[in-house]
Amino acid sequence: MSLETTKITDERVEQRNWNSIEKYFFRTFFIFFFVLIVPLNLAYYQQWFHTDWANLHIRDMGKLSGSSFNPIKVAGQRPGANDTGGIPVSKQSLLTIYPESGEFGLASYINWGLAFVIGLAGAAIWTVADRKTKNYNTLYYFLAAGVSYAMLIQLQGLTFSKIFPTQMPQLALTQLNTPFGDFVAQKLYWIQFSFVHDYEIFAGFAELLIMLFLFFRPTRALGAALALAMIGNIAFANHAYDGGIHLAATFYALGGAFVLWRYVPPLWKLIVKEENAELKMVYYPFSRPWEKNGRIAFKLFVFGFFFVTSAWLHWQNYRYDSYKVPSRPGLANARGLYDVAEFRINNKIIPYSPLDSVRWQDVTFEKWSTLSFSVFNTFMIHGEAGRGKQFKDVDRTYESAGTGGGRRHFYYETDTVNHILHLQNKNKVYAHQQFELHYSRPTASQVILWGKNEHHDSIYVVLNRKDKTYPLYQYQ
Repeated sequence: MSLETTKITDERVEQRNWNSIEKYFFRTFFIFFFVLIVPLNLAYYQQWFHTDWANLHIRDMGKLSGSSFNPIKVAGQRPGANDTGGIPVSKQSLLTIYPESGEFGLASYINWGLAFVIGLAGAAIWTVADRKTKNYNTLYYFLAAGVSYAMLIQLQGLTFSKIFPTQMPQLALTQLNTPFGDFVAQKLYWIQFSFVHDYEIFAGFAELLIMLFLFFRPTRALGAALALAMIGNIAFANHAYDGGIHLAATFYALGGAFVLWRYVPPLWKLIVKEENAELKMVYYPFSRPWEKNGRIAFKLFVFGFFFVTSAWLHWQNYRYDSYKVPSRPGLANARGLYDVAEFRINNKIIPYSPLDSVRWQDVTFEKWSTLSFSVFNTFMIHGEAGRGKQFKDVDRTYESAGTGGGRRHFYYETDTVNHILHLQNKNKVYAHQQFELHYSRPTASQVILWGKNEHHDSIYVVLNRKDKTYPLYQYQ
């Protein structure tokens, strides 16, 4: 048994006729993928002229990497479900729906269904209008190439944010001090990578390998197979954990399956039927000088911008300003878990009780400007797992999003002259909660806070740092 590869020239291609079913299915999927991978909104193209190229930032890469077909927005109705931090809300959608499953269920694929319906209708019109074409081998080649480039271009953001681990940054202490059951499934899926950065980096290089394989024509099938296998598995995981990027991951799997599809019949014949098979590859020759030069220029641009430039910007982001945790440092030498030794409301001492809905039970200071405390009370969980590339520190919610129970997270700015903390709730449902607390530090392990809390009550809190050992890091 053997598998022979034959490159088919234009002349031979024209001699191979497709039947009516093959033509109709190709027309359908050509329109379907065209709608999904080609930005159809003018705003996307305007961005290339309005971007500040002299000060290009990692946050620019996402909007320049393509535009989703999203005429129908799928959202959740509960407060905070659609919180995206400080990311501007897209204006591309014409209609918003609120299915019971929210943005993670079957309804999240409604735009794909719409694209497929458009493909079916367009194929019917195309069939009536074009009855003479014998085959679409050339269009098939360009569509497969277009899907491959769309995958690698959209994959670069996830790839380099893993190689330079910022997609799942280091665990915050508040996460280590939060009961396991207080995290939503989505949050658990993300933070499990936060303490295995070596695996996160490995996954990033695996995705980089997929990008490189898709970039080069001879290895495109390997890239498609890896995309289907590896990122298809990520799609399953995101569905299981409501991970939030299930659509993106499923697109890579779907695109990989499409690019790989032309290899299936000869491989089936070879492996299953155990017969000799011929893999007839249809390549556009690019024989004219302007075609050759245009192809080289396009590939150089893609490699230079979406590989080299993207990698450099992600490295800069990792080195100087990780976009998921605040860049502003927290109170100096205050990082740690604190026991609430004394707690007063309106000058009345509130004794400790695990069932008290007002008294703070414990407090965590991060090394960045986040303070969290827990009370026996519930609140609306704000959405997202801290995805996105927010500019403002207060919008960087990786350590707080998807966390329930009674733990509140506040961003703060420190006035070291007057010893004042200016706090704001990081949960966008309660963004109106802003207040100031004075602080003093009698000893290196004690912090005293007083002032008005988020409910405008007088508050006085004495915090003593606990010497807590975290087994997760003890045995690394």
